[in-house]
Amino acid sequence: MDGKTKKRAAASQKSKSPKKSRKGAKKGDENKVKRPLSAYLYFTKEFRAERAAKGLDNSKVNEVAKLAGERWRSMSDSDKKPYLEKAAVDKERYQKETGKNVTKDSDKPKRNPTAYFIFLSEFRKKMANQKLPDGQKIPSLAGEKWRTMTDKEKEPYLKEEAKEKAKYEEAMKEYRKKAKDAPKPEKKVKPKKKPEPEEEEEEEDEEEEEEEDDDDDDAEEEDDDDDDDDE
Repeated sequence: MDGKTKKRAAASQKSKSPKKSRKGAKKGDENKVKRPLSAYLYFTKEFRAERAAKGLDNSKVNEVAKLAGERWRSMSDSDKKPYLEKAAVDKERYQKETGKNVTKDSDKPKRNPTAYFIFLSEFRKKMANQKLPDGQKIPSLAGEKWRTMTDKEKEPYLKEEAKEKAKYEEAMKEYRKKAKDAPKPEKKVKPKKKPEPEEEEEEEDEEEEEEEDDDDDDAEEEDDDDDDDDE
């Protein structure tokens, strides 16, 4: 086999070899461990299910999220306990499966309260020493009261919310700035992959040697022809 034929054969063999897929694992990998849900997320799932059971519309995501947030903030610690327990179990499950610790950033500013939550805090203080009607709870009474209030009556709480929101946004700016300026942990350098055996280079060397041999053979044949002509 001459040099050119061998090169063609090598190229043909290379084209037949299976190509490695460059695509990484999909985000929805079945083997990926699910992150733990927070107590609030457990609550919102139940909140949505309750609304759906009552035939209420859940399609307006932002509106439903706002209502869920208001309900959550108005709940007492004992009301939140079942969801906190579920979250603790789920967190433990995640840590066992991944070996990771899930910790909250204690330096991150707490989100500002809404106008309704400010009203609710005030309402709780007013109702602290009063006897509640049978089967009634402060959050439900507060919700009923809030819905019947005029815009003028709600105005002080809305103004307070705006002030608290401005403080929160300022605190978040400072927090992000500190996070940006903080020294980043050094990235672990991945060990370089071992180079694959240089088969192609060896083949090329062999081809060059064979071509040189072919050239020598051709030269010898030409010399023989010259000798024949001389004869």
